[in-house]
Amino acid sequence: MNENILKVENISKEYKDKVGYVIQLLENISFSVFKGEFVSVLAPKGSGKTSLLKIIARLENPSSGKIIEEKKNIVFIPSKPSSFPWLNVYDNISFNSKMNEKEIAEIINLVGLHGYENHFPNAKSEGFRFRISLGRTLANNPDLIIIDEPFNNLNDKTREEIYLLLRKVFIEKKISILFGTTNITEALFLSDKIYLMKKNPGEIIEKLKVELSAKRNLEILESEQFQSSRNQIEDIFKKKLESKLYHFSV
Repeated sequence: MNENILKVENISKEYKDKVGYVIQLLENISFSVFKGEFVSVLAPKGSGKTSLLKIIARLENPSSGKIIEEKKNIVFIPSKPSSFPWLNVYDNISFNSKMNEKEIAEIINLVGLHGYENHFPNAKSEGFRFRISLGRTLANNPDLIIIDEPFNNLNDKTREEIYLLLRKVFIEKKISILFGTTNITEALFLSDKIYLMKKNPGEIIEKLKVELSAKRNLEILESEQFQSSRNQIEDIFKKKLESKLYHFSV
């Protein structure tokens, strides 16, 4: 039986708006992430997805419910690239890591930054800086990586390169990943399992297993199986939300 890396139990979150009304952002959200599993939370914009991920990463507190992770090492990668502009690539990735030079070099090579060890990140693209964030995360030996929709400002070519990189890291390192997105295509391409989440309040409405091969290439995006899976997700949201899909990208 697979090891349960993370269990989310009945998480709810509410807050007061500027005039004092109580807003229910998240309501009774429950799901699990198992060892060696790539899980996505696919949700419309404004659903509270980011708050949910931050609660799981212990960066926000829920109003009720609990997170069970048995002292696992959970690392959160936010939507905007995170790097220290005064440190070069090598020092960014090795920051606070207990790994030796050889292990750091292997991670730098894995995330595609070999040859850039002495470069500084502040003037680089967001794709470059995401590679740094991912490398630094791997250098801290996580049990679970939480990633919050980091690809919105990337061009198509860079986004596809990062998709392939994430799947490569996932397959080679066998690290559990929890990924939040509003993009149906990237949720399908990256994930083993997808939780569909609605808004007002944020609530899980469906769990889907992704029936694609473990090793994926970009050609799969044009396959009949992929298109059918995407149509299935669109149909679920249309039926359960009874609204147009203008809060999603495809």
